[in-house]
Amino acid sequence: MKDYRLTSNSIGVGGSLIMVIFVMLCLTVFSVLSFTTAYSDLKLSVNSEEMTVDFYEINGKGEKKLAEINEKLLSINKTDLKDNNFKKVIIEKLKDIKDIVITEELEHVIVYYESIGEKNQKICITLKILIHEKNYRLYYEIISWNLTNIEIPEYDEETYDLWEGVDENFEN
Repeated sequence: MKDYRLTSNSIGVGGSLIMVIFVMLCLTVFSVLSFTTAYSDLKLSVNSEEMTVDFYEINGKGEKKLAEINEKLLSINKTDLKDNNFKKVIIEKLKDIKDIVITEELEHVIVYYESIGEKNQKICITLKILIHEKNYRLYYEIISWNLTNIEIPEYDEETYDLWEGVDENFEN
């Protein structure tokens, strides 16, 4: 038979009150931490959504400009291209398109334009327009289609001297 002894040793009212206060404090701290984490995640996801929407809008603008350039190139007659002046014909046809820069190279024409967004980003597009030697058809190659920032954010570049060293004028 087992001997069960009843003891009068207990934590008491003060100990249980301290435990309840400690548990409530821990729950409060963890709830505040989880709320701030969730709020910062919400801000990050909203910012990410805005940047993504802006990217697709400026990408669409770039595609529209490319379609406009392609339409102009397709409207050029093959007979006009048979001369060695095909670059001048291309430049003359494309000069009506707004916001493009046309550069004449040795064997081709370079077209550069930008599609600018609202969220500090732009797409820089460079095309190389060439002519097929046998059938005198124009085609283009996309040299670059790059997403970049419009302005680089400026950061405060303050230098803090954490250790100034020993003062030379200091005497014991």
